[in-house]
Amino acid sequence: MLRWAGAEGAEEALHPAERDLLSGRSPGGRRDFTAGRHAAAEALRLLGRPGPVLRDGRRPRFPAGVRGSISHCEGNVAVCLATVREDVLGIGVDIERLGRLGAPAARLVCTERERARLRPGPAGGARLTAVFSAKEAFYKAFSALDAGREPTFHEVEVAFLEDGRLAFDTVGGLLPRGTTATGRIGTVGPYVRTSVLLRACSPPRPSP
Repeated sequence: MLRWAGAEGAEEALHPAERDLLSGRSPGGRRDFTAGRHAAAEALRLLGRPGPVLRDGRRPRFPAGVRGSISHCEGNVAVCLATVREDVLGIGVDIERLGRLGAPAARLVCTERERARLRPGPAGGARLTAVFSAKEAFYKAFSALDAGREPTFHEVEVAFLEDGRLAFDTVGGLLPRGTTATGRIGTVGPYVRTSVLLRACSPPRPSP
C-alpha cells in the first residue's frame, strides 16, 4: 500500500508507455493513475519483475506471467497486489474510505442476508463499505476469467470470518468448476482494504 501526496516529478518517473496512458485524463484522474502505477512498480520490484503495467480496456495489463490488480482512493492512497503463482486465475484488490456509502446504497450493494447483518449508525456504514469493497475486489479478480460479462452485486455474498478472512457465496455457475475464491480484509487509518484470489484447485490424485 502506498500513501500518496502527489510527489514532485511523479509522472516523469513513470515508464514512458505508462505516461502515454495519461493523455486526456483529468488532474484527479492523472493523480490516481500515477499513484496506482507507482504502487504497481513497487509490487513488481518485490517480485523481481520489470514493468510497465499497461491497460486492457479498463483493466491494468501486467507483464507476462504476473497476475495483478490496482486500486486507488481519492488520490491519497494506492494499493497493488500481484503474484506469479500459476494456480492463481484472478486477483483483485480494492481500497475505500470507511463510511463513504450511505444507507440507501445498501439495497444496491447487499443481498437480503447481508442487509440483515447491517447495524444502524457508523458501524453499519463501515460494514456496508466493507461489503462493497470486498465485492469490488471479487469482480476485479473475476474479470481475469474473461467470462464475457460482469456479475451483479447480488450474485455474490460476502461472509466475514475470523482473522480478517473473507468467504464468498456465489450464484451457481458463476465461477468455473474447480475454482475457489478466498479473501482478506483489513483497515489502515480511515481506509478499508480488501483482496481476493481466484485459484484453480489441484485435481485429485488417482488412488494407487
